[in-house]
Amino acid sequence: MLHAMVSGRQIKAARALLGWSRNDLAEIAGISEATVKVVEKDRGFLEALAPTRQRICQELEAAGIGFTNGGAIGVTLVPQDEGLRPEDLNASNDD
Repeated sequence: MLHAMVSGRQIKAARALLGWSRNDLAEIAGISEATVKVVEKDRGFLEALAPTRQRICQELEAAGIGFTNGGAIGVTLVPQDEGLRPEDLNASNDD
């Protein structure tokens, strides 16, 4: 998914699903708590916030969050033991 399309509300919801405070996310992503607050309030996808939004999304995904856009915009908690995702299947992991 393009992280540029992840909304501030999705980031806030993802943080809530994980039980993380703004400060928790800020520490994990290596940014300030005030920056997390700005990104979560961003409704217009400011270009200047794109690298920060990407960093935040990568950390949330590493913690088990899946962002959904399309038919149902939201976030999901992806089970860590689910195995390979369909998009990760290729000839090298055919067994």
